[in-house]
Amino acid sequence: MTTHATYEHWLVHRSETGDVRHRLQAPGIVSVGRGTSNMLVLAHPSVSRDHAAFEWAPDATGGGTWRITDHGSASGTRVNDVQLVAFQSLPLSHGDCVAIGPMDFQFQRPAATDSLTIVGRATPRVVERIDVLAPAALEAKHLDAVLAIGAAIHAAGDDQSVADAAVDAIARISGFSEVAFVQQSTADGVFAVVASRGPRAAHLRLSHSVLARARLGPVVVSDGCEATGKHHTLARLNLSRVVCVPVELGERFFGLLYVADGGAFRTALEPVAALVRSVAAVAALALANLERLRMNSALEAEQRAMFDGTIQALVATIDAKDPYTRGHSARVADFAHLLAVHAGLDEADTNRARLCGLVHDIGKIGVSEEVLRKPGKLTDEEFQQIAAHPVIGHDILRGIPRMSDVLCGVLHHHERFAGGGYPHGISGENIPLLGRLISIADALDAMTTSRTYRGARPMADALQEITRCAGTHFDPEFAKVIISIDRRALQSVVGMHVFGAPAISPPHVASSADIAIARIHPGATRRTA
Repeated sequence: MTTHATYEHWLVHRSETGDVRHRLQAPGIVSVGRGTSNMLVLAHPSVSRDHAAFEWAPDATGGGTWRITDHGSASGTRVNDVQLVAFQSLPLSHGDCVAIGPMDFQFQRPAATDSLTIVGRATPRVVERIDVLAPAALEAKHLDAVLAIGAAIHAAGDDQSVADAAVDAIARISGFSEVAFVQQSTADGVFAVVASRGPRAAHLRLSHSVLARARLGPVVVSDGCEATGKHHTLARLNLSRVVCVPVELGERFFGLLYVADGGAFRTALEPVAALVRSVAAVAALALANLERLRMNSALEAEQRAMFDGTIQALVATIDAKDPYTRGHSARVADFAHLLAVHAGLDEADTNRARLCGLVHDIGKIGVSEEVLRKPGKLTDEEFQQIAAHPVIGHDILRGIPRMSDVLCGVLHHHERFAGGGYPHGISGENIPLLGRLISIADALDAMTTSRTYRGARPMADALQEITRCAGTHFDPEFAKVIISIDRRALQSVVGMHVFGAPAISPPHVASSADIAIARIHPGATRRTA
């Protein structure tokens, strides 16, 4: 048959046995590569399976131009000996020389009497007409889909959301009846659909052979002929075309994007394959980022657990040195947190108050057990040992980055609001907030639990003593806050953590004020909370 076709061009390959001509008929896209799903099959090992494509680009006059795009091929594509940049299209003119791998072609417009015989396939197959969008509109929709999934992924908080965004983007643009994100179990190799879209989403026709092959790289199937040249059973599934692309980043494999269609073609196959590859790349990056976030979160949780375990070990060490005050640090932590909350401090400060309460006496590790457990009066030298524990604790903890915010409370929890405390004798608001807060929590626990040198006092008496010493020993504002807290909440802290001897009242007990003064002035009954 002969005809005149204004938009028809030829690729002419000259060889020793004669010219071989391949027809380009507009409108449409002619894919070129080693894979047998291509419109133009070049069976040479240096030609990539999906090497390049010729695409008709109409213009405003009713005519148009054929453009060529290299698809990132291994051996490259050249026009007039100029190497093409991957995925950037170039318009062709009559007489241009096109080299695809090692094979050279000349791009020609035929005469009106040229035959329309198609040459180049051992078994020619009939390809249905493809009703495609104009190239500019097609590229715009492709870009729109990639941007859409990018925006959706930024808002996605989990793998399922990424999978949904990927299939949504492809289904909206491709027009294919079945779109799915498929994952494979590493244990038994079973494929599971994570997300699917389309009119047949509830009854997907999965080709397991295509899914298995796509683990090694993208697979494009058309008319029952797979890209490797091997036939498979798509006819049994009543499918005409399948695109399956791995979602992977480096060595990390996340799943497969599977796009299938049967019946009349509404969209050209190659643009859909390019779209799926783009979406797969974006989805893989998003899934890798989510995986990295999960790993970081798990690592942070593990580090927090190790940190908490270290703190508990340090506190247990203090308890072991002075069993009679066992639970003191835990109770001070609870009192401090309760006081901070009722004082209106923010969450960060209330958490710091609790942590500071746990470690405020860590410096007692440097004090001998004989001094800590001594039931009677302390000598001046023994008191100086006790009075050194805030500085020792500060020195122990200052090398730990997470402790930087509580060091001031550890160092200054024995300062007096009116001055004269230790280790620095500072006063008023020169004493850091944590130091003033822990001072009250520390004294409250000291008064309401039994010690070697005296018995526990009722909560009401302890609160009355804090009121009496407000402005001298304690911050008056924090003193008001502790008095305002429900007594039952305060008493529950004592009942929760008391493990030592029962609360008793020996015939002669030093008052809490005496105890506080003894921390500062040698010659009094010197003890410490």
